[in-house]
Amino acid sequence: MSFDNLFLQLRDVQFQADKILKSKDLEQESLERFAHYSKDLKESLIDLDLNEELLLHVSDIEEIDPDLNPKLPIVVAVLGALSFGAASKQYRKRKREEYFRENIKNIRDRFSNINFLLKDI
Repeated sequence: MSFDNLFLQLRDVQFQADKILKSKDLEQESLERFAHYSKDLKESLIDLDLNEELLLHVSDIEEIDPDLNPKLPIVVAVLGALSFGAASKQYRKRKREEYFRENIKNIRDRFSNINFLLKDI
């Protein structure tokens, strides 16, 4: 992989992250594409055998689980049973959204930092 292509991919993953973060509703398909793309880019960066500092930043990038299904606390499970599943569904939706927005923002920031460090080399 050339460095020009690498910089393009780093900008692209940041653009995709911004696009997902700005959207009102998180679509499963876009989450899966982003998770796959960021994982592939992380593996490509590891294969480049960069200096130790960059490898530390690359290894800090967490992978996203697009099929996340958060566990319900007992209170929410009881409320879910009493509300015919409405409380459980709302809790899971909120927790999934928090998870994805937080992790996508972290991934975007890490790739941005890597991009900055690569430009200094």
